[in-house]
Amino acid sequence: MVSRFPQSEYLRLEDLALCQRVFDQICADASLDSTSIEAEALAAMVLSAFQRSPDKTEADLLAAIRSGRNDFEKQTG
Repeated sequence: MVSRFPQSEYLRLEDLALCQRVFDQICADASLDSTSIEAEALAAMVLSAFQRSPDKTEADLLAAIRSGRNDFEKQTG
């Protein structure tokens, strides 16, 4: 059977781990329940941002997500 998706669209374990760390960090910063609807949207956003630019570092990906979503910015105080 021919796959509908090219092999390049699959995440390697290290890619998935990077995305998980970014997701976890933003959830922690925003006091976001990782099982919430908002977290589900965040997870999709992280994966999409990574797939658009897979050469980004973890810091780059964090910055990209935070800049696109004010509600996920690190809270202070």
